[in-house]
Amino acid sequence: MLTWPAIGAIEQLPDGRRIVALEPGGIVVVGRANAYPHPVPGCDWLAPRPRRARRPRQNQPVVHRPPRPIRILPDARETAPTTRRAEALLESLLQPQQLGDWRSRRRFWVDTPRGPVELGKLYALVHRPNDDPGTERILCVVPDGYQRLPIADIWANLLLVLAVEPDAFFRVAIERERRPASLATRTPA
Repeated sequence: MLTWPAIGAIEQLPDGRRIVALEPGGIVVVGRANAYPHPVPGCDWLAPRPRRARRPRQNQPVVHRPPRPIRILPDARETAPTTRRAEALLESLLQPQQLGDWRSRRRFWVDTPRGPVELGKLYALVHRPNDDPGTERILCVVPDGYQRLPIADIWANLLLVLAVEPDAFFRVAIERERRPASLATRTPA
């Protein structure tokens, strides 16, 4: 005689599937996943690359390509007018060259003991490490509660952390990409 396990609990997942807990032990995920928004504001899911069914010929090396980078969508706070107080605070903290870069490009470089960091693009801060001058590291660092902050307040926060505790900044930084240093990007004087 065939016996079925008893269902202990059912929990809904954010993508539409359900977790079913079975009484004697074990879990089963049932249903079909629906698309849902990325949990990080400003980021979007990328569709997987289509796979080729072709096999490499004999004696031909297999080429491994790096994964595609995450596409960064513009943050609505970058296009919305920021508060005058946040802009004034940030501008009061900047040196003259940084202030000129901020007003013209909405980006500026900050010197650190580990190399300069360019602030100005959320989720994609450019770092040129001193120990590897031909490389740029793309970092992601955001302060707690950054979703509620005006963009200028985020840059003021990161500027102060880089000035006072650069080791804390680099300890929490997530490296998203590593690439050869761009000649087009202006470095600090």
